[in-house]
Amino acid sequence: MEQIKLVLVDLDGTLLNDEKHVSKHTIEILKHLKEKGIGFGICTGRTPYAVKQLLPLWHIEPYTDLIIGFNGGMIMDLKNDTCESIYELDGKHIQPILDFLQGQPCNAYVYDQDELHAMRIDHHAEEIAKRNLLSIVVDELKPYHTKTINKLLTSWDKEDLDAFLQTHTLDHPDYYMVRSTPVLLEFMDSRVSKGQGIIRLCEKTGISQNEILSFGDELNDLDMLQETIGVAMQNANPLLFEHTKYKAPSNNEDGVAAFIEQHLLNDI
Repeated sequence: MEQIKLVLVDLDGTLLNDEKHVSKHTIEILKHLKEKGIGFGICTGRTPYAVKQLLPLWHIEPYTDLIIGFNGGMIMDLKNDTCESIYELDGKHIQPILDFLQGQPCNAYVYDQDELHAMRIDHHAEEIAKRNLLSIVVDELKPYHTKTINKLLTSWDKEDLDAFLQTHTLDHPDYYMVRSTPVLLEFMDSRVSKGQGIIRLCEKTGISQNEILSFGDELNDLDMLQETIGVAMQNANPLLFEHTKYKAPSNNEDGVAAFIEQHLLNDI
């Protein structure tokens, strides 16, 4: 993999262990990656504003060059201090989506920089806000019905989301839904995906897709892995293994670091 110029990683279930930490060994490997002149970025469903604030707590701020957030809907270039939204969801779709979810045991949210706007407060809302260093605003999302948003996020208990996805599909020309973690279901503009965010990044930087190594574990990572040299984590959704050549150990076994060490840093 001598041609790799950039490593992109998902966060939850990939770079972060189940305790939402980055291990000391992974931090050391990212340091070596930077010394070798290979870029490092995060490609996540989370809001990039929150991820930027979390980088120092994870001790990876010096090694992170960019954040692709909102599942490809925003590119935050930390080296050049620029931020670009790609495709946003028209707020007129919020109510039809809520109607589609009517009666389901879930909560719904809109990220707005350092705030999490919610239908109501529950343990999911509190956990999302805590994990992303956000304050919660309960407004039933009404201020966003006449704006554009990066995505509509919903949270569930895992068993409820499993059951919902077994019986419900969504076919709409303007937006789609995708599971991003075992308890999160997201609704985005139909043009938004991690893969499309990477294509836009390549247009901006001149890096080619076959010069990017990416890691992921859930369905919202699928086209990212397909558009680059993709690596599925051992703990990944089994569907990812059908579309990726490479596999890394699990997120609790320093899988990202182990793969990078073996394939990119085997001369150190």
